[in-house]
Formats: sequence, C-alpha cells, structure tokens
Amino acid sequence: MRRLPLRTVPLGLRTAGWAALAAAFALAPAQALAKPAPKTSVAPKLDIKSWKLANGLEVLFLADHKAPIATVQVFYHVGSKDEHVGIRGVAHMFEHMMFKGSERVPPEDHARLLKEVGGQVNAFTTEDITAYHDTVPPSYVGFAMQLEAERMRHLKLFQGTIDSERKVVEEEKRLRVDNNPIGKAIERFRALAYTKHPYNWTPIGTIEDLDKVTPEDCQKFYDAYYQPNNATLVVVGDLDEAEVRKLVDQHFGPVPRGPAPPRNKLEEPAQTAPRRDTLALEVQLPITVAGYHVPRAGDADVPALEVLAAVLSGGESSRLHQRLVRKDKLAIAAGGLVESMEDSGLFLAYAGFLPMRDPAKVRQAIYDELARVRAQPVAADELEKAKSQLAASYIFGLQTVDGIATDLGQYQYVHGDWREFAKGAARYMAVTSADVTRVARKYLVETNLTELTLQPGAPPPAGPVPAEPTAKAKEAK
Repeated sequence: MRRLPLRTVPLGLRTAGWAALAAAFALAPAQALAKPAPKTSVAPKLDIKSWKLANGLEVLFLADHKAPIATVQVFYHVGSKDEHVGIRGVAHMFEHMMFKGSERVPPEDHARLLKEVGGQVNAFTTEDITAYHDTVPPSYVGFAMQLEAERMRHLKLFQGTIDSERKVVEEEKRLRVDNNPIGKAIERFRALAYTKHPYNWTPIGTIEDLDKVTPEDCQKFYDAYYQPNNATLVVVGDLDEAEVRKLVDQHFGPVPRGPAPPRNKLEEPAQTAPRRDTLALEVQLPITVAGYHVPRAGDADVPALEVLAAVLSGGESSRLHQRLVRKDKLAIAAGGLVESMEDSGLFLAYAGFLPMRDPAKVRQAIYDELARVRAQPVAADELEKAKSQLAASYIFGLQTVDGIATDLGQYQYVHGDWREFAKGAARYMAVTSADVTRVARKYLVETNLTELTLQPGAPPPAGPVPAEPTAKAKEAK
C-alpha cells in the first residue's frame, strides 16, 4: 500500500525513503525500455481549482473527462520525520489502523464498501506525508468523501487493533528490511547520512519502538496530526466543480478544526567530511552507493539536480551505464536518482556488480564520472535528451486521475506548493548546461559524501548494530 513518484516501482517497496535506492536499482536494467521522450515539451494546461474550508482543510480539484472515473485522496502532512525515538513506526502503523474501524464504520468496511461499488483503495506512508486513495465511479465520490471524513476524526483505537497492526508492521519490517540485504543497506545508509535529523530512521520503523507503542501514544499522534487543518483533499476526475464543492462542504465542512500540529524542528548540520562504511551480509550481488546531501524538494536547484541525475543514469546511453556496464564491464547495473524530500534530501549514485569485481574500482569509476560532470559542461544533445526524458515522465504521468492526484498531493507538502507540479515540464526545460555544472560542483563534493558498500560476508551478530560509530549518530538514535 505504498507509492513512489516513480510509477514503475514494484508494489511493496513504495516509500519515498528506505526503498528509494532499492526501487531505483531494481529499475536500472529496464531503463532502456522506458517510453520514448515526446518530440515536444508541451503539456496540457491543468485548470486546477483550489480553496480552503473554514476548518483549514485545503481542497484541490481538477476536472478530467477522459474517462468515467474519479479519485478522492486525502493527504495528511505527517510522516516518519514527525516521530521521535520511542515511537518510530507509528506513522506507518496509522496507514494500517485507518482501515480498522471508526464510530460508524466497522473494521475493514471502508475498503469493502468501496470495492463493492467498483472502487479501489490504497494508502502510503513516507518520511513527510501519509496519504489515502479512493478511486471510484464518479457517482460514488460523495460516498468516498463521507468515509474519509468519518475516519479523519472518529477512528477507534483499541488495544486489540493496535496489537494486531503492530504485529503486521513488525512482520513487514522483518520481511523487507531485517531479512532483505538491500533493505538493511538502506537502513544503514540512512543512519550514516543523517546524524541529527529524523530522516536518520525510515518509515518502516524499528522493532524496538513498535513493541512499546501504546494506545495513548497512538491517540496523541492521531489527535495531533489527523486534523482537517493538517490535510489536503485532492479530487480529480469526471466531475463538475459545483457538485464537488457541495459534497466537500457537506462531508468535510462539519469536521472541527484541530490544534496546530507540532513540528520536529531538528535540522541536519552541514557535513564537513566524508563518511564511509561497509556492510557484510549473505548477498550474491554487491552494491556500492554514494550519496550527497542536497536541498529540500522545493529548492530552486532541484530541477537542475534531476537533470544531472538523468544525464548520469537515464537509460543505457547514460554516463554511468556506459562507463561501468558497457565500457569497463565493472557492473551489471549503474544509475542514480534525486531523493527529494520536504527537508534536505540526497543525490544517490550506485552500482551493482559481481563478487569477483574489485569494489574499489567500481567506486572509482563512479567518482570519475562525477568528476567529469563537474569539470566539463554537458553537451547540448546530452542535455536535451535528459530534459526530454523528464518532460516525458511528467506528461505520461498525466494519463491517470490517480497519478495526477497523487502528484498534486505530494507537491503540496513535499515541495511546499502544488503549483510547482502545475508548472509542468517547464521547470526541466529551463535548465541549462551551466546549471548542471554548477549544482554538480556545489553538491557532489567529497566533504559531502556518504558511501556504503554492501558486500558478501558473514551475517552480523544478532541484535542491533550501530549504523554510525560516532557519538552524534548514537545520540540521534
């Protein structure tokens, strides 16, 4: 029940945080099969309507009459970064518990009732947001709103429900992280990269804290963050604006405004020296990852960083693939991505290689390519290809009402303004070669480097293993 902005990420690995690298690595061999870029960057203008209710609920609506379908999505501005040590994983637990019954809806009936009318439900949790999707025939949009408004403030948090969902989330953690080498590597990498900010942990949580979460913890979290003034309702589909406004007022208007949600104000200090670590596990395919801190998603440098990532990893003609896979034959896959988040994110470059290859040579090849992009301007044709790939991804993302709504909700909170999404591909097409060189020189420097290599070896001893040997990292945990 998770989703990344990358729409091809396999189900079950869809969080913007701990699985971003795993998703990107899984996609690397298939990048050459991506749809061709359009010959024009022109995208349809999105006539998005926005308004706010008296209780603080933000509403975004887009009429889309291509097909008789509509989606109702509620985005709450809360994720794992709003947790603290002691309740890590509670945001993810709520993704499950929101389906476990409210005052007027029995457990599991939210999903069952919508499926009975031909609808689909979904949800996901990231570091920054928690979102709930209801995609239904247009005539049932009011019913979907009624169900969402009901669980916004009338969720029932029983000890039995909390215990059952605790076990579900803990099993998810064991399956996707504790028994998954890539999951463990991402968890270790994140703890190494962030020493103070709560991005130090991942949305999946920790067994240690999940075991201790109480009904009181859950009620306090729910009352703090599941409020209309901490939410955005996104409706997209074959609908009339006047009818949508009427339904929103009817179902969400009576929900009382809540207190201003608390915010975790911790900031990650600037990194001044490289951090390196090696993780030895029973794995057949070693992986090396180089990460660099970059600004928050809403920063003006992010489009240039995304273009840079496309230059390095956009398909088989990209620099990292050509150098590591085709030319030097050091790796079987290589690429990168910008992990954009509400606060400081990461620029990742990675390679997966066979055990007989020298990890030092693999790492050096990655750093050679990063040095080359810092030293020499990107050629015009290479730049245009990268920008066209990003423009194509945006345009193809407009094909479904669900995709449009999800991107609007993510931009509202992660980027800080849904209007940035509505600008379309223009934010990529405006990037110049000089912009790419500038951000490469500014962020892809050794003092800003976090490096982790996952290599074959004996599994670590049972019990928690510190991800960062410094006192500061241990304190952050």
